[in-house]
Amino acid sequence: MTQEQRPNIQTREGQEQLRKMGVKPLPQSDDLTAPYWEAARKHELHIQRCTHCAEYQHPPYAYCRKCDATDLEWTKISGRGKVYSFIVDHRLMVPGFSEPYVVAQVNPVEAQTDLVRVTTNIRGCEPAAVYIGMPVEVTFEDVRPDTTLPQFKPIRD
Repeated sequence: MTQEQRPNIQTREGQEQLRKMGVKPLPQSDDLTAPYWEAARKHELHIQRCTHCAEYQHPPYAYCRKCDATDLEWTKISGRGKVYSFIVDHRLMVPGFSEPYVVAQVNPVEAQTDLVRVTTNIRGCEPAAVYIGMPVEVTFEDVRPDTTLPQFKPIRD
């Protein structure tokens, strides 16, 4: 697709063109987030943990947000958590989405504080059924050979 053929994503018309093409945004890995995405490709959920104070944190930072130490390791977690906050997007302004979807922040059960949140989509239920405190577990969506998205689905208490 040439530059002239690319839809202008800043307009409703451009968003509609992308939606019709089935184009969805994909995460861009960088030095800081690469371990998260590498673990996801293996269908594992890893988040940072400080080796100094043992506090988990997500999203990732170059230092511990609790004690400022820089000795952080990526640790596999269970993938279970609770919905901390969410929105249902009915506007469909993100390319590739053709029906309402849920964007949520999930607080992992391993976290000692609700400041640890994984931003994700909630799958496997109607958007209207999602609620704050809903118990969820990770599931993985392989969208390309090099890209796997951690998503969450409801579980029973």
